[in-house]
Amino acid sequence: MANICNLEQLSNMTGGDISTMKEFVKMYLTDTPQLILKIRNANSNQSYVGEESVAWCCHKIAPQLSYMGISSGYDLAKSVEARLKELSAGYPELNDELAQLNDICMQSYRELNDFMNSNPG
Repeated sequence: MANICNLEQLSNMTGGDISTMKEFVKMYLTDTPQLILKIRNANSNQSYVGEESVAWCCHKIAPQLSYMGISSGYDLAKSVEARLKELSAGYPELNDELAQLNDICMQSYRELNDFMNSNPG
């Protein structure tokens, strides 16, 4: 399976400083699982737009995905957010798209934990 994270943007943002990159990765590894859980809960409650909704959570997670160079996740999160705002309701592919976003995040956690473990200190 090919890597989905491309840390080039993060490296450019931090001037290649590994310790600063690791701080951003730590934030990602802390924040995104909470957002994924909020997305699941909001979807279960059929909360699609507004504060703490699926669209709101996708809006919050998108920049974090971008910083880690996860373009597929970023594009998916922005697409879900836009469709939900347009429709103000769920749509047939939503559950599949959210499962795909979850899978992308799970793969990114493995990759980013590998990055953290291979750059001690």
